[in-house]
Amino acid sequence: MADISGRKIGAPDFNPEKYVRELSQRCVGRMELVTQRQKMQKLAEDTNEQLKKNVYDNYVQFIETSKEISHVESEMYQLSHFLSEQRELLSNLLDTSIVGSRGALVDKEKIPEAEDSRNNEDEQRRKLASIIEKVEGCVSLLEVPGRVLLHDSDLIELDINDNSAIQRYHGYLLNDSVVLASWITNKRGPVRYKFQVQYPLESLAVVNVRDLGNVKHAFKFLAFPDTRIFQCSTSAHKNEWMDAFHTAKNPTPKQSQQKQRESASERPVSMISRGDSTESNNPFEESVPEPTPDQLVPEWLAEAPDDLDVFIAQRHFEDAYNLIIKCKDGWAELPPSSKLHLIQRKIDARVRSLTEVLMKELEVSPERSFQGGLRAARRAVRLLNLLGCSTQACKLFLDLSSSVIKTQLKRTMREGVTVQFITQLGDIFFSNVKDVMQEFLKSFPSTSSCLSSFVVWAGLELTAFVALLNKHIFLPQSSLDAIAECFTSIRKLCTELGELGLDIVYMLDGLLRSPLTRAIQDNTRKTVDSIRLKAADDTWRQTNLMSKDARAKFVQEFVDLGLTNTHSYTYGETWVYLTSNTISFTRRYVQLVDSSLSLCFPELEFVVRKSIESVLSEQLKHVQESAAIRSFDQATVEKNGNFLVGELLPLALRKFSRANGHQCEELLQLAKKYANLAPKSVTKYSTTVYI
Repeated sequence: MADISGRKIGAPDFNPEKYVRELSQRCVGRMELVTQRQKMQKLAEDTNEQLKKNVYDNYVQFIETSKEISHVESEMYQLSHFLSEQRELLSNLLDTSIVGSRGALVDKEKIPEAEDSRNNEDEQRRKLASIIEKVEGCVSLLEVPGRVLLHDSDLIELDINDNSAIQRYHGYLLNDSVVLASWITNKRGPVRYKFQVQYPLESLAVVNVRDLGNVKHAFKFLAFPDTRIFQCSTSAHKNEWMDAFHTAKNPTPKQSQQKQRESASERPVSMISRGDSTESNNPFEESVPEPTPDQLVPEWLAEAPDDLDVFIAQRHFEDAYNLIIKCKDGWAELPPSSKLHLIQRKIDARVRSLTEVLMKELEVSPERSFQGGLRAARRAVRLLNLLGCSTQACKLFLDLSSSVIKTQLKRTMREGVTVQFITQLGDIFFSNVKDVMQEFLKSFPSTSSCLSSFVVWAGLELTAFVALLNKHIFLPQSSLDAIAECFTSIRKLCTELGELGLDIVYMLDGLLRSPLTRAIQDNTRKTVDSIRLKAADDTWRQTNLMSKDARAKFVQEFVDLGLTNTHSYTYGETWVYLTSNTISFTRRYVQLVDSSLSLCFPELEFVVRKSIESVLSEQLKHVQESAAIRSFDQATVEKNGNFLVGELLPLALRKFSRANGHQCEELLQLAKKYANLAPKSVTKYSTTVYI
């Protein structure tokens, strides 16, 4: 069955859909389909094994065939070289036979020069042919006319990061390019090297590398976007390479004329105009050819791409930018030409390279050091703005600022109480935001889109900072007093930032509204529960302070709280009409009012009013219920009620009015509700004189 299936699948006209459809129609039930599936899997495994076996059996033949192909290729190179020599010899013989009848007319002084030039050409062709024989994959070297070998030797490529040796190369410097060929370990015939890369000289910059440490006799190739370092064996070899590069980059006048003659000889006859004719109607007229647009391109502009590569590699970014501006001003005054268009494309590529390097200066990486702070980014930001990349520079600058702030906040150690730690965090955050704003305004003075980006960034950073605060402030064991102190210090720092032009206080209030509401409500609930527990054990006994000093200290304490009429609730030398429950509640309530009012902003005012009203209402409710119980000392209950309604409640009203600029309606309603507990000699809350 497997053989039949294999023949069907291997048939040229095999249709998989038809085969599966017939197979599904022929099989009955799930078990037969599973059996067919297993058979197909076994067939696939057998096919794989057969293919592997065929590969193993023919592996040696594959290797031998590849060797034979390489030998045949080298022989073809040699045969091509022999044919070229024979063709040249035949052409020389043909020229000799044709010129023989007019040999007397040939200038005898030019014959040695022609023979020397011919010998030089033959010598150069032989050198290029030897390169083709030695280097695998360099057949196209002879296709370019006028190509000359200037220098060649062994080179070692070094790693650009740790200066370690990477690979051994053999370099060939031609008059128009540089060829790098790697060494072949297992040599086959005359082939020693394998072609790797060819760099045109017009897009290649060569930079000398100083001898430092184990790096000696080295120079650097700058070919956008590659940067490679090569080391010579001796200093003399390095000097030979540098001299050869200088010769190739700056040819002699004779070589330039020869190159122009070669290019002129390649021009077809149909392109010769009447102006090129040696005959003229006026025998006294001197024919001065007009320069072409390509010849009008100055030499400094043609070398500008190489100079830009050097400036970028040496991190002279200002010089690179100045040269770019000079080039743009220079080519604006020149007529359009193919050479100028090529230079423009090269300079545009260097501008993109410079932009990428400057952006990497602003990128955030794990190994980046923030020791220089944001001032170290001024240079890159300024140049990116000048290059027209303000949006990218703005984004990278703000990302860098976020990393600086995050790093400094992480370095802050938690020491001491929570209030000191939170104050320290606030100082670090808002001082950094202030520095970022100042640097931002210096770098992006008049870009509205960037200013809006900064405002959005400030909001995001404030959101992250508030999230950090929530982890340290709003804990179950945190008291409302500590929360109020932390909030007050943070809000003060945020307000100082608004005085400089960045008002984000409303953002801070909005972010803290929900956690502050929960904290106030939780504190109110705990305080009310505590009042109820103490009310159950209250015996309504007057307090004996035991000494005159204690009494004076008690009166002064309440005066400091704002209760200036406390002395009227004392008698004798040590006694106070107030119970211990009333005294502790007064201290706690005044502290609650102060903390709640320090947290109060317009969106949170309703919660604060309900809090201070609920706590005082619960205590007054306890007093009123106790007044109905005859077992308690009614005079003491009345005195305590008079104190709460006549002294403590007006104090809360004054504090609220002073903090918010208007009265608290909930406390006024509470005063009317418990007016029967007010002192008899004091007018009720029908006028504002009492308040």
